[in-house]
Amino acid sequence: MINFTENIISVHASAVDCLEPAPEYYENLMHYLHFITLPNYIISLYVLICNAPPALRQYRNYLLWHTFGNIIFEIYISVFFLPVTYLPLVVFRGAGILKYNNTQGLLQFYLMIFCVVHTGTSILELFRYRFDAAIGEETLSKKILHKIVIFFWIFALGIPIFCIITMPTCVPKQDHFKQNLIREYPNSPIQILCDTTVVAPPLLDPIFTPILSLIVFAIITAAIIIPHITVTIWMRLDYLSMHLSAKTVQLQKMLLMSLFIQAAIHGTLLGIPIFGFLYAILFSLEHDWIAYILLLLVSFHGSVSTVAMVYFTKPIRLAYVGVIFRIFRIEPKKVDDIGLGQREIFSTTVASKKSSVFSVTAVQLF
Repeated sequence: MINFTENIISVHASAVDCLEPAPEYYENLMHYLHFITLPNYIISLYVLICNAPPALRQYRNYLLWHTFGNIIFEIYISVFFLPVTYLPLVVFRGAGILKYNNTQGLLQFYLMIFCVVHTGTSILELFRYRFDAAIGEETLSKKILHKIVIFFWIFALGIPIFCIITMPTCVPKQDHFKQNLIREYPNSPIQILCDTTVVAPPLLDPIFTPILSLIVFAIITAAIIIPHITVTIWMRLDYLSMHLSAKTVQLQKMLLMSLFIQAAIHGTLLGIPIFGFLYAILFSLEHDWIAYILLLLVSFHGSVSTVAMVYFTKPIRLAYVGVIFRIFRIEPKKVDDIGLGQREIFSTTVASKKSSVFSVTAVQLF
């Protein structure tokens, strides 16, 4: 509906316009891929809850936290939000379940940001746990790392707090941005005026810029912490290899590499869409199919990470395979041959060069 008042045009989208579904191929991919991802999540959760080796029981709590976060993230993006794009305009319209409640597009977008923040914090806590387990004494490196982690948490918590505080100011500004787009691009789809749509503000917007800065600082902090932890733990394990069995060190390195691969997957599959979003703001993206590929990466990055957790973490992989064999009633002779169920739990105490005492507990499945 268009109202002409003096020389100002005010345009409004109807309820029917705002309920327009997402493109069929994109919606089908977002929904039907769950037939693959959800069974994987269910089996992974069952293994972590019921079949986790005793010495991994504490670590598995962090893995459970991270996996549940992946599930919530995936379901939210693909079912509740289901963002639709209208390139080259940098806008998202929620075409998922929340559109029936006319949920503000800005709120839907913020919830996606909160999911990204949760993924980052859970990954960081997994690395911190592995670091504290490997470095028992209070070293200078450990103290510095803990300070950096505090900075990360300040940035991570600052993002949702700032978003929530500025919501009352941002919603009216969103209406203004939408009207400006319609006036500047009169042939644009009417759906960009829906309440369920969110428009990217100018890059130097007084609210958008601080949020973007917090996200960038959090990413930079994580980029410093994760390689530092990985290298430090790896060097520590090389030192401990003089005192521990080769199998123990191999298991600990396997857990570390599994976690690093998961972090790399999250960083890649979330980093590429974030870069694409910024590129669309600074320059231009012309094709919606590019945006939908990026959104698929955002939605299902957690599933890929969970597959990596299962495949590269041998105790979990063997338990996972055992569940699959039981489901399909396959005789697990081959699994027994490689040691499924043969758990050797031990604790080895070694002295460091500073005469500090470390207790390294491991579960070996060989």
